Amino acid sequence: MKKRYVIILLLIFGISLLIGYNRYFYNFKTLDNATLFSDSIESSDGKYKASPYYLNYGGAAGGVSYIVEVEQTQTGEKKKVYSSNHKDDFSISWKSIDVLSIKNESPTYNEYRNIDLNVNTDIYEESGAACRSLLLKEKFENCYKAEDIKVPLIFKLLGY
Repeated sequence: MKKRYVIILLLIFGISLLIGYNRYFYNFKTLDNATLFSDSIESSDGKYKASPYYLNYGGAAGGVSYIVEVEQTQTGEKKKVYSSNHKDDFSISWKSIDVLSIKNESPTYNEYRNIDLNVNTDIYEESGAACRSLLLKEKFENCYKAEDIKVPLIFKLLGY
């Protein structure tokens, strides 16, 4: 009987650790298996270079995520500023010296993941996981997420 309680407590503890890790220690996906989507574009003053990547996930039945990485050309410092699932129309352009405009939309399905990001202070992650992340908190001032995503309660509890 005592052994059963220990197993149940260990199971609850393990699930709690998994939920906490997924919820508060999110980091953008690595670009190890990513493919450059289109040529990198440089800001008008040459200070930044933005590179859009796509990353396949889930095998044959999976999908594609877009990740945009910005590099400060003088220092070589890179950071990911955008992550979202694929929509029909994707492009990036510089709106001003440090504002990157990202277009990722499917008008047919009324899905819009378009945003203008100040590459010094803003990030966008579709699910909002980056906004909760303790690992990323100090790397941005403003975090944006998609407002129209409906996530089942069980996935919310698991931190997705």
